[in-house]
Amino acid sequence: MKIIVVGYGAAGMTAASYAALTSRETEVVVFEERSYAAYHPCSLPDFIGGIVKSAEDLKEPPQKLPRLKVHTSTSVREVKRKEKKVIVENLESGEKWEESYDKLILATGSSPYIPKAIKISNEEGVHVLKKVEDAQIISKLAEKYKHAIVVGGSFIGIETAHALKRRGLDVTLIEYFPQVMPGKLNKQLARIVEKTLKEEGVRLVLGAGVKEISGRLGDKRVLAGEEEIRGDFVVMATGVRPNVELARKAGLEIGETGGIKVNKRMQTSDPSIYAAGDNAEVLDIVTRKPTLSLLGNTAVKMGRVAGINAAGGDAEFHGVVNVWIVNLGDLQFGGAGITYDQALKMGIDAAAVTIRVSDKPEFYPDAYKVTIRLIAEKNSGKILGGQILGKKGVLNRLNILATALSRKMTLRELAELELAYTPSLCEIIDPLHVAADALLKRLYRR
Repeated sequence: MKIIVVGYGAAGMTAASYAALTSRETEVVVFEERSYAAYHPCSLPDFIGGIVKSAEDLKEPPQKLPRLKVHTSTSVREVKRKEKKVIVENLESGEKWEESYDKLILATGSSPYIPKAIKISNEEGVHVLKKVEDAQIISKLAEKYKHAIVVGGSFIGIETAHALKRRGLDVTLIEYFPQVMPGKLNKQLARIVEKTLKEEGVRLVLGAGVKEISGRLGDKRVLAGEEEIRGDFVVMATGVRPNVELARKAGLEIGETGGIKVNKRMQTSDPSIYAAGDNAEVLDIVTRKPTLSLLGNTAVKMGRVAGINAAGGDAEFHGVVNVWIVNLGDLQFGGAGITYDQALKMGIDAAAVTIRVSDKPEFYPDAYKVTIRLIAEKNSGKILGGQILGKKGVLNRLNILATALSRKMTLRELAELELAYTPSLCEIIDPLHVAADALLKRLYRR
């Protein structure tokens, strides 16, 4: 059997390796448009900030597995479903050929999205951050220039602004909504992130939509609301969209979110074709509605299921809770599930509580406060989501919260969860337990 994988990002790389390991009878062929095989997209801001010293450290060679062949600088231009063939083009030579398959896995990822409402009259000095080459360009600009403008106050925008400030630049971060991390943090928690960025020296322009970007490199002008902001170069961090054109042209069903519709086995509307990663529409475990999960950790999980099943195995993907985290050094913050506002918009009768307690006994010199916001359904006590902020200890608690959400646990079950304790590392009553107890009291107060 022959499996073709289109794309060698987190989902494609995982799918290819699991397919090769699942069946000794299977040949796996990968086509990747980049000139290098794999890379670490989430580490791009750390390269810009100087934490990762070499761009080559961000790249990885293809995995060495029997019957696995990875072709770089190649693009799949068309899928011929009836013939079970793809048309492939070598991006260096221009040569085109047909390649047959028994099973096909689409792991085409996503691409940066710039809203059409933003008029870019001069593209010089306007960049996105998606590939290693993008990070290298921005890093070189940071060596030459001193004033950067970042548009977009979510994950990539905040991390890029933080990285450029770490490099010593004057940085202005512009966000359309009146807070950073819209849809991910409530206003109260967003203010903590904003305070950290301001203390670093990042200028924030909130609640101002960018209308136009003009001027040459070294003299860029961004019209945000009624204010013209001037800088040397601009980084656009205004989101991404799934790459589904190849699937659309092949006649595969596209879901309501804009991703390729798949079942629990990651099969598309064509049983011989699978999809995994940013381009796939999957189930939100909390809301039970279709969603996109534009995260590397969930892409790996999807790729695993697609690879196993394409090679004749049996695996299922049960959905996501979309757990995420951002690290700004002095502040870590993240979340999982849905926010209180999102719950209300969906018609869910929800309640929320926010607590701020020490992560360990306060007589320890390295004790710090951690802030936790927990959301649950009123009648059932089912946990719907949460957000956590602190100087440290955020990652482990987020992982516990994500596990609770994926297992559809209630507040009582979270409060009863047994967790390790030693005073030099944590409190005997963990902040997660404090938050669960506080929300339980609010829900069932007599």
